[in-house]
Amino acid sequence: MSAIGDALKALRAAILLEERITSQSRKVEQLALNVVEMDKRLAALEGRMEGFLAAASAFGTRTGRPAKVIEAPPRDRPGVPSQKT
Repeated sequence: MSAIGDALKALRAAILLEERITSQSRKVEQLALNVVEMDKRLAALEGRMEGFLAAASAFGTRTGRPAKVIEAPPRDRPGVPSQKT
């Protein structure tokens, strides 16, 4: 009886493993579809951005904005009266 019980347990484990593999396979397929969809959306956004940049450059060259705006103290700003106490 022990050998038959062990064989049944092994068959049950094999069936459960097969079900898990099938389930994981479906999940991987769904993830692959999601990645393809996100890739399409990203490509569309990149295309739009390239279009916007091309349109912006068509209006002429302008100096680029500084990476960080540093505000000068009032005494160094032209046209702004300094506050003396």
